[in-house]
This record gives sequence, structure tokens and C-alpha cells, in this order.
Amino acid sequence: MEVEELEFARGDLNGVMSRYDHVREWVEDFEAKHGTRPMYYGPLDRAASKQNPLNLIYHLRGPLFAHVYRPPQDEEGGGQTLWFGIEPYLTEEEEMIKQILVERLLKEAPNAPSFSTDAEFESMLENMMKKHTKISNTPVAISEIVTPVRRVLGLNDPPLSVTEQQMERLQYTVIRDLVRSGPLETLLSDEMLEDIHAVGLRYISMDHKVFGMVTSNIRFRDREMLERYLRAMSERIGRPVSDSKPIIDGALLDGSRINIIYSDDVSTLGSSFTIRKFAEETISITQLIQWKTMSAEVAAYVWLCLENGMSLLVSGETASGKTTTLNAILPFIDHNVKIYSAEDTPEVKVRHRLWQRLVTRDSKNEDSRVEMFDLLKAALRSRPRYIIIGEIRGAEGATAFQAMQTGHPVIATFHASSIVKMIQRFTGDPINVPMRFFDNLNFAIFQEVVEAPGGGIARRITGIDEVIGYNKHADGVLTRGMFDWDPVRDKHYFRGMFQSHLMENKMAALMGFENKRDIYEEMARRAEALQRMVDRNITHYDDVFDLLDIYYQQDWEAFSNAIDIWVPIED
Repeated sequence: MEVEELEFARGDLNGVMSRYDHVREWVEDFEAKHGTRPMYYGPLDRAASKQNPLNLIYHLRGPLFAHVYRPPQDEEGGGQTLWFGIEPYLTEEEEMIKQILVERLLKEAPNAPSFSTDAEFESMLENMMKKHTKISNTPVAISEIVTPVRRVLGLNDPPLSVTEQQMERLQYTVIRDLVRSGPLETLLSDEMLEDIHAVGLRYISMDHKVFGMVTSNIRFRDREMLERYLRAMSERIGRPVSDSKPIIDGALLDGSRINIIYSDDVSTLGSSFTIRKFAEETISITQLIQWKTMSAEVAAYVWLCLENGMSLLVSGETASGKTTTLNAILPFIDHNVKIYSAEDTPEVKVRHRLWQRLVTRDSKNEDSRVEMFDLLKAALRSRPRYIIIGEIRGAEGATAFQAMQTGHPVIATFHASSIVKMIQRFTGDPINVPMRFFDNLNFAIFQEVVEAPGGGIARRITGIDEVIGYNKHADGVLTRGMFDWDPVRDKHYFRGMFQSHLMENKMAALMGFENKRDIYEEMARRAEALQRMVDRNITHYDDVFDLLDIYYQQDWEAFSNAIDIWVPIED
């Protein structure tokens, strides 16, 4: 259900309260309990973390708001940051009306029109609810809605009289519970939340982009309710959880990754889950440059590598932004070639015309199970230009290196914080890639979570290393650092001028440079073009892809000219 969204100026809490009754009631109750009133902050930014005292409300979407509060030390919960989801709620009488509405909807469901998307499902539910309600300033008492006599006589149930405000609340809660995310709707609506952690019946905790770790006012009341919710969610994403299979990984409809541990035996405090949220819009390379995750020079180097078929790994710790970076750099691949992706959980987003997405399939029947090795084998037979593996965790890493040996460039993410640790992990159990195979990998990008200069957290590419080759005398892999990140100046430095093995000995010849060192000028030209895009605020993923499409379909001059006249998409 879409509710009219109004714009309110910072500080206009009264305007928000007059439009949304549930916000007014929340603020009044909070003020009565704590003796202080929150401010309405408006669109959230990094500066919000500097608010002292920290007590602010910001808008999520539709009728949903979040309230962030840090109690003083002498108050209960003092010192920790609390996050409250504010959403419409129903009175006891409205809950009964909702139950009757849901019964009627389920009765009509077999004859309802078919739908293929959640939006169509929501629209269908709204129309069905309108059929069974009528707007009135004097809603009928619940005892008069359905009588035993009407049921005995088989008469049609009359429409339920509700006010406009009740109708809004009913539509929101019915759609929230039947289509969307139920009790987690406010959490999943907050784009500023990154990781959501729920352990048993404890209050749910989250990693917030601005405020760091926060504790919510949301929890499951009993274990039965939690387990029922997790079973329903796992079935909806096509990876049913059970006592015999208590741990599953999957993706929600918005692309967020979820891990469920469904067992008191495995998780001693009760069933638990973690949701790693992803932005609804794919983050572009120019957005990452603007955020200083990387520099335009770093991006230009990666562009040259991907255009020329180099294999790479994006590596770093958990939640360091590896998948975001991987998706952001994919538009650098020639738009006229075939790409295959093979994943356990679908996270890779490709806009190329020739893209085949492959996903593993779990099954109790071994014959119908499709594993990562099967996907990579199928991809190799199709001779794509690039094979993208969402994440290398185990034995499929050896298959990825075999694909590189056959001449197929591979892109993947991996968990390792440095080139040395990466090699150690790949050459040890359970992956066991022979050391001499490592020269099939061309370079690796390393990324970390760091403290942002303005507060909160940020991601930075902390280094890029080229793999030169295997040295049989030393029985080791020769590597060379190309980029470093200075945490004091928050700046990336290119250390590879006139020293890049890939640029001089592989890419220069492929690009037809007679003087192999001319390729450094080409990198500078691309860095300047990318910086122009950033300066013109061309940061929407579709804008970036379409501009690069001009380069691949026409030429550099057309691409460069297009940057200056391009009208950016407004977010």
C-alpha cells in the first residue's frame, strides 16, 4: 500500500504529528515517560551522529518513521543507542476487524485474479479490501458486523464501516503481514541499517550507517512465533528450514542476504537470524568515488583490467562492501560480450545484454541437487567472456582457477584481508589450489570497514596487488602492490607508475600501444573522465552504464562529449 508521502522541514515535528496519528501518539507517550521531546531531523546525514543529546526522528517511507535516542547515563539503558520503529498500529477492535477482513480475503482468494509481482498482489488486496469496507465517520460496532443469524441464513456479509484513518491502518497492517516483512517491516524499510541481528527472544540489534550499533524496540514475544516466522520466511525465499536442516542462506526479495539458524541445539539462546541489507539501487562506480571508497585513478585502473579480460578477486572481511564493489565495476566489462554468473545466493547484478544467471539448487535428492561445481562446468561449456562467482567459500575456488587456466577470466569475492592471507587460504584446506596455478589470477582488490571521518562507518579499498607469477625457486607467488590507502589523509596513492606488470606486459599489447608506457597516459585519461562524471553528479548506476555503453558501442570521443551534456537521473 502506498501512502501519500509529505515533505516536512527539519524541526517540523508538529507537522509530522498532525499528519500521522501514530507518530503523535508515540511522541506524546515518549515525552510523558522521559520528560523530553525528540526533534524531527528530516533526511538523515552523517552529521546526525553529532546531535547532543541524541534524540531525533527521521522518515523511512510511507507512514514509517524511526526514532533514535541515547538515554543519559542515569536513565535505564543509559549510554547505548536505541532505535525505535514507529508504524501504524491497530486497536483491539481494529484487530478484530482485520481478522474478519483476512478471513474474507482468504475465502475469495481462489477466485481472485492471478498476479506475478508483489506490487500486483498488493493492488489486488487493496481492491478486495475496498470491496469489503465502506468509509464512514461513524464506524459500526464490532458486535454488529457479523451476526450468527446471517451466517445461518448464508447471507452475504455486509461491508465493514471504517473511518479513512482506520482504512489506512488496516491496509498497511494487512499488506505488511501478507505480502511484506511482518514485524520486521520498519527495520527493512530503513536504508541506513546494514546488518540486522536477532538472537532468540532478545531485542533485535542492528549496525547503523550513521549511529553504529543500535538496539531496537522490536523482538519476538515467544519462541513459537519466532520459529513460525522463520519457517514462513525460509519457504518464501525457496530454502525451507527445518530441524534436520537448521542452517540456511538465502536472499530476500529486495536482494538482502539472510542467514537463519533454526535450532536450539545449534543456537543455544534460541533460533536466530542475520539480515545483511543491500541498497535497492545498485551502487555505481562514480558513487563509490564520491564516497571515497576508491579514487578515480583506482577505478580507471580496474576499467583497463576488466576491458582487457583480467581475472580478479575482491577480497576483505565480512560486510566490507565486497559485493557492492563487484557490482559497481561490472559495467567496465565490454558491453558486447557474454557474461555468466554462478552463485549460491543471487547478489550479482549485471545489465549487459548477454547475461546468464545461474543459481545453485538444494535438494534432499542428490540427483536433483545443483551445486556450484555444476554451474561452473555449465558456464565453461558456453564459452562466456567472463564468469562471475558471487563468493568463493570452499572447493569451488579450485574450479574457478581451472576456469582461469582455460582462458576464461573470472571475477569473485573472497574473505581475506591481504594478498599473503589470500594465497594461504587458497593453497590450504579446503580449497587446495596448487601454488603454481596462482599466476592465472591477475590482481586482487582489498577492502575494509573503517571509521568515517565525519562519524559512523565507511568502506575503503585499502590496496590493489598484481600477481606477477609463480617463482619455482622460492616456491612462492610474486606480487606487487599498485595502490595504497593513507588512513590519515583518507587518500589513495598509485604506487605502480612504470612498474605495473599487467599494464605494461599484458594490456599495452592488447590495446595496440607501440610504447607500452603510453598505457599510463590512457589510465590518466580514463581517471579524468570518471572524475568529470563525479563532478557533474552522474552517480546513478543506469547513467554510468549508459555512458559506458556509448564508449563500447561508438568511441571515446562520443563518450567524452556525452559526459558534458548528460542530464543525470535525479534520485
